[in-house]
Amino acid sequence: MKETGYKASREGDDELSLIVYDLFGEKRDKVQRAIDLVRSFEPPDKYYLAYSGGKDSIVVEAILRMAGVGYEIHYNMTTVDPPELVRFVIRQFEAVIYDLPDGSFKYFAVNGGSRLLFPATAQSVTGKRCIHFTIPKLSMRQLIVHKQFPPTRLARYCCEALKESHGEGRVVVTGVRWDESAGRKRNQGTVTIFNGKAAQVAEQQGARYNNNRARGIIMNYDDAATRRVVEMCYRTHKTMLNPIIDWTDEDVWEFIHAYNIPYCKLYDTGCTRLGCVGCPMGGYAAQRRELKRWPQYRKLYVSAFDDMLEARRRDGKLNHSSLWQSGEGVMQWWTGYERKANPEQVAMPLLTTAVGVTEGSETA
Repeated sequence: MKETGYKASREGDDELSLIVYDLFGEKRDKVQRAIDLVRSFEPPDKYYLAYSGGKDSIVVEAILRMAGVGYEIHYNMTTVDPPELVRFVIRQFEAVIYDLPDGSFKYFAVNGGSRLLFPATAQSVTGKRCIHFTIPKLSMRQLIVHKQFPPTRLARYCCEALKESHGEGRVVVTGVRWDESAGRKRNQGTVTIFNGKAAQVAEQQGARYNNNRARGIIMNYDDAATRRVVEMCYRTHKTMLNPIIDWTDEDVWEFIHAYNIPYCKLYDTGCTRLGCVGCPMGGYAAQRRELKRWPQYRKLYVSAFDDMLEARRRDGKLNHSSLWQSGEGVMQWWTGYERKANPEQVAMPLLTTAVGVTEGSETA
């Protein structure tokens, strides 16, 4: 792999734990398998790398570079990511391209000083190591007011609007791994295609597949039939390639350290996941820690909740909790203080949230 720019820094002849052996003693190199995967499925119009700046996405970007395939790097601006993470992402590149909601672009050169971005032209960034920043139509604050309900574990409208709605018509490469959650193990594979009609294509091509809960299919084989399905589907079906799907956390960190890949130092401060500050998917304790660490985002959420309540009042909607009298009260509800004080009330707000969103009564 010397032509890739990456070289393992381990000493002696010790093998990486990324190299495993099956019951028959056959050697299996997870790194080489990931490289082979991205080479096998390479589309003619380059991969679309969904890049978050977290440990998994920096590993996948390194794999793509090792494989020598074509790819574009896209970072979705959620408007509530930790500032340390955003700065880390920017510093890994020479230029940033803002993909604006109206289809236009803005170009910036990256400077190593305190001011990271300087206006540039399309011509001046040509040939440089670039990352696309996808600017959302609505910020997190605007989404909350528009939906008239905070994002929850059951009502994840923010993920769909800010992260999951991009890359249409492209083969999207991600750092999704089974080790992250049981849900991802059920619904993601080496290849995931989010369209029920893809099953028909797979059957016609004789490809092995399983159905997932998102009305799509997952395929875990790198063979000619699977490649034909991807080639036939990716233009009209959302298609994801997950080359490190079977890696563990230990695999990811061993790869990062072995190949000296820069990573966001928030991990060194005890953070185990990087993403939207206050994300409810991490649980109430993590929510409260993050909002305490980045108080500017707590203020943003409280202000958004105030505007959300005003929008609900205008539309004559009932409140879901006695705490919903102010933005600060919604914050207390959102971060679980009501449930902590009254354990018997846990089910009702969550059930109401799920029903409201499913039936459309909580959308603007």
